[in-house]
Amino acid sequence: MVSEKQVPFYQVDAFTDVPFRGNPAAICFMPTRLSDELYLSIAREMNLSETAFVEEISDGCFNLRWFTPTREVPLCGHATLATGHTIFEHREYDGDRVEFLTMAGSLYAERVPEGVRLDFPENKPFPVEPAREALEALGVSNWEDISYSDTNQKLLVLLSSEEEVREVRPDFKALLGADNPLGWRGVVVTASGSGRYDFVSRYFAPLMGIDEDPVTGSAHTVLAPYWGEVLGKTKMWAYQASVRGGVLFVELIDGRVFLTGGCVTVIEGNLFY
Repeated sequence: MVSEKQVPFYQVDAFTDVPFRGNPAAICFMPTRLSDELYLSIAREMNLSETAFVEEISDGCFNLRWFTPTREVPLCGHATLATGHTIFEHREYDGDRVEFLTMAGSLYAERVPEGVRLDFPENKPFPVEPAREALEALGVSNWEDISYSDTNQKLLVLLSSEEEVREVRPDFKALLGADNPLGWRGVVVTASGSGRYDFVSRYFAPLMGIDEDPVTGSAHTVLAPYWGEVLGKTKMWAYQASVRGGVLFVELIDGRVFLTGGCVTVIEGNLFY
């Protein structure tokens, strides 16, 4: 039996120029005012870090919601990048800029030669006392700085080298149960980069149902202002050093973070529900 309800569906690898790298997102073009239970069921079926639900409101304006397999999230960069790519490449949209109405307010995606450029709010972190249980769960002892973004609920841990970032092996069960008075939803480990990259990072979010996210646009709304201040730069290249890996170009302009990355569509079809 096939359900009579169907909508266009795409799977897109974001922050990459080649398939099967970057961060995969599912993009479903369907009403965004249906039940949360339905969206969660679809997100569990997709079993990706985020599934985006998109509804066209007017020409160039869309409602956008994001779900992990366990809950709705207030901001997701890679799925927004993937949604912009899908609209520009597959939905017969002739414009070069779209607006997304989201839990995080109005977000914008622009078609550029390098892929898609996102316009996101800046989420500056500030120094905090060490989160001992979280650091123990990460297996990190030689950290150099601890910061927190209360506007994006991310704990940022500065390490001394790119190699240390790559070698982090968290105990996710311990991280999930760590004392969390700040209310962080995820933990970023970061260090200065090498070669073309100004900084590198990894992102862990077991509280959101994602042990390690391959490439995290929202984390870079915290990382960009942090490293911008450290390096004295407003334009930087970043690499998220997960197994899949992903590349971002970040810019700081008037309290906003602009994230540019490539996308590759790997699946196109219909979702029946």
